[in-house]
Amino acid sequence: MLQSLQDHPQYALAGLLGWVALYLLYKVCWRRDYGMPVRRRLLVRGLRVEREQLALVPFWWSDIQVQRALDAHWLRTMRRSVEHRFSRPA
Repeated sequence: MLQSLQDHPQYALAGLLGWVALYLLYKVCWRRDYGMPVRRRLLVRGLRVEREQLALVPFWWSDIQVQRALDAHWLRTMRRSVEHRFSRPA
């Protein structure tokens, strides 16, 4: 096996490039349900939420990072609405 790879390194390179292409396709196309649509972008730093309808996250974040960031976002927005409700004069 190793001898054949040493004789034909282009097969190893083609296999590696094919695997990377499939992984990128999986990261872009497969969508988990996080409670709101999540789009992965290359030029985004951190979580960005647009009008509570769409979340933009960095491409390299794992699913658990996206889930934790969205959970923190929901907790933050819920606290703000509760604080705002109680801080208004009656």
